[in-house]
Amino acid sequence: MKIESELHVRFSVVVTRDWDSILAHVVSSPGVDLLFLPSFWARTLGSQHLLADVSSLKSRVASDFIGDSAKGDFQFLPFYWMKTSIVGPLNEPFDQFLQNKKENVLFLLADEDLILRHFQIWKEQGIFESISQKKILTLQLDQILTEDARLGAVEGPLLQEPAKSGPHRALLNALLIWGAAIPASSSQKALALDVLDLLTSVEYQQRDLLKTPFNSALSAVNANQIPLQRRAEAVRNLQLKDTIILERKNKDAKTQLRNDFNFIL
Repeated sequence: MKIESELHVRFSVVVTRDWDSILAHVVSSPGVDLLFLPSFWARTLGSQHLLADVSSLKSRVASDFIGDSAKGDFQFLPFYWMKTSIVGPLNEPFDQFLQNKKENVLFLLADEDLILRHFQIWKEQGIFESISQKKILTLQLDQILTEDARLGAVEGPLLQEPAKSGPHRALLNALLIWGAAIPASSSQKALALDVLDLLTSVEYQQRDLLKTPFNSALSAVNANQIPLQRRAEAVRNLQLKDTIILERKNKDAKTQLRNDFNFIL
């Protein structure tokens, strides 16, 4: 409402986690004017020349999150990042959760690509059969920190690096980045850039960041009230070895989950 008032615009919002729906909105002409999505979804759309350049805002992004785009067009504007971990109800290690027969609920982030990667890794490690005995539920991003999620093992923000020991600790963590993109088919690219300009302003980001479970990918979001581990430069201190980093959207992820693991989202 504040942006509508400041820019004299009206928003019509569609909320979806369905790849085919997003693709349909992007390829239609005129398409939607603004997307908020994971980085690896944007990378796939960009490789198909479906996104517009947003280089005018690149200077606001910390260098750690610019990556290959420094060499060419800048089509995805990172806002937030998170390194995830999976821990039991009392912050117990994942190995201990698997052995505890009384704890039978596993909450995973509702992202088909990430869930599929977890399952594939656990199958390679020989522990998927044990995991399949648990009740596997999914959480949307706004449910990560709710009380209900503490009833089982939960995939959520990493609070501290796990101990290196333990046969199944590796590849439990994932580095996830979310942000915005403007479809090439948008008929309001300049207006969409104005919206992103306002949303990525220091005023907006420092006011709203701590209301979320995310960390900032923007270099200037560094006020005293922002803890060091919530700032962009904190990513440099993370142990990213044995961390899942999704590079591209797997368009067949839901099908593979159903056919290979009998799991339906």
